[in-house]
Amino acid sequence: MKPLLQLVEAYTVASLNDAVRELERQFPEVLWSGDRNSNQVALTFDDGPHERDTPALLAVLAKHGVIATFSWLGERVEQMPELVAAAAAAGHQLMIHGYRHRSFLVEHPEALHAMLDQTQELLARHSGRDPATITCVRPPYGHLSRALARRLLNWGYQPVICSIMPVHWLLPAELSVRQVTQQTEGGSLIVLHETLPGPPVADLTDQILTRLTDRGFSYVTIDTLRAERAATGGARG
Repeated sequence: MKPLLQLVEAYTVASLNDAVRELERQFPEVLWSGDRNSNQVALTFDDGPHERDTPALLAVLAKHGVIATFSWLGERVEQMPELVAAAAAAGHQLMIHGYRHRSFLVEHPEALHAMLDQTQELLARHSGRDPATITCVRPPYGHLSRALARRLLNWGYQPVICSIMPVHWLLPAELSVRQVTQQTEGGSLIVLHETLPGPPVADLTDQILTRLTDRGFSYVTIDTLRAERAATGGARG
């Protein structure tokens, strides 16, 4: 087992930043990361809300004084509207992950558009926010194509992926924490997941925030990362 974990670690802690830079060149309309010349990173959470993970994450984020971004599914928002209200009250950004966790590439465009609008409306209704402020969308599984990116933009949505995503539901906690800590640079866009098995995501977040703060990083929402990237002309370093 130990040699297998060593093999996994050698892969997972390897820098993927060169791959992200290439994706940024291929999909410049998609937000992958922010300004690498800054000390700011964005911490995001997919797949919720979740009755166990969301309250625990809100507590950890409050402990560290961090504002994050929650990328949520419309069908789960309908089931747990009180968690949407709690996240909004704490000042966190709300982002669309789709109505259901299914690749956008297999959805009919008209149906997808309707589901995104429905999820936007649900998040707005239960958070008390203007729907026009909820425009960021992260496609499930990171599945994307040029045609899909164009559709999202034409519908008024901003496609967002990430630059760091540990498979923490399959790995020991320390390995996932070390991967994120070592790979993070200025402008990194980190995604973790609610609802999944493995080490509790709130515990991972607590450890990650402690280590990244010790390295001098500060934390912003996706909207802030986008705005500051635009203000610097999309600086990448």
